[in-house]
Amino acid sequence: MKTLLVEAFGPLVVAFVIFVAVAGARRLVHHFRNRLTPEQLQAARDSFRNRLVQPNAPEVEQGIGALLPQRLLDLYDDRQTILTEQLEIRRPPANPENPAEPQNPAEWIEAFLPLDLESQKYALNLPDQGWGKGFCFATDGEGNFYWTPANDTRLRDAPVYFAHADPVANEQVASTLDEFLSWPRIIHDLEPQQEETPR
Repeated sequence: MKTLLVEAFGPLVVAFVIFVAVAGARRLVHHFRNRLTPEQLQAARDSFRNRLVQPNAPEVEQGIGALLPQRLLDLYDDRQTILTEQLEIRRPPANPENPAEPQNPAEWIEAFLPLDLESQKYALNLPDQGWGKGFCFATDGEGNFYWTPANDTRLRDAPVYFAHADPVANEQVASTLDEFLSWPRIIHDLEPQQEETPR
């Protein structure tokens, strides 16, 4: 019986192993063939940073059918902040009399996103999630986004939310963008543990 099983299924097992090996080799060759050169990576980074300092709010507002808060537009005028990467933002120390409140948790911004519609193609679709119209202005680098709502009228400011991709969830981080940006910051891409004075 064992000999019959080996004769019947042996060739199938060998064929499967060969298929997996060939598929893996093809994937590896494809990866190396399509790998960007250092010059291409630098060009992509330069293009991304150029988009950051050339915001296109009218395009975004027309595309989403709502007006962005003025504080978000002002953020994109602050080139020093908008070009910052690997930014840790810490809430002020929590109230020690309220132990249920998170104790000085940190928010992580890997990079800010350009104020254009192109950047939103790679962000979460907020209306599809039932969260309304808004703009994802930063990412944590792991497929999650910080965003602020857009409205029929231009508001001075708006809350900041953190949208998780997996599992899908949305939580309010700060009552306003101004509050969020006023919290103490540590910039990790310049000098480790360098404190920046809130603006």
